[in-house]
Amino acid sequence: MRAIKILALTGAFMMAATAPALAEQRPRSSLKVAVTVADTAKTVRLTCDRDGGDHPTPRAACRLLRAVKGRPARLEVRKNPICTKEFRPHTVEIWGAWRGKPVRFTKTYSNACLMKAAGGAVFTL
Repeated sequence: MRAIKILALTGAFMMAATAPALAEQRPRSSLKVAVTVADTAKTVRLTCDRDGGDHPTPRAACRLLRAVKGRPARLEVRKNPICTKEFRPHTVEIWGAWRGKPVRFTKTYSNACLMKAAGGAVFTL
């Protein structure tokens, strides 16, 4: 009986020890997000699947990206936003890898309101 308990405990320990290793095998997501207004650009790093980097709101940004499987072009946080007609172009660029797959996105929005309506926390630097 004692041998069975030892065997069960050893098996449980081995499973617990391999769980982090299995989690590490999943490719991480690491992206650079840049917003350019006029001639001024701001770039941050965003990591997901351990949300972090120097992005101001990594949890919210990663949650939005997970919902679209890492495809920034599919982001649409607010449909039909109410924005002014101000023309101050904001260009968003995102590049890097999402769970091992390359990501490359560039789009110019007429103003900050339309940019934030499209990308929410992902585009808000």
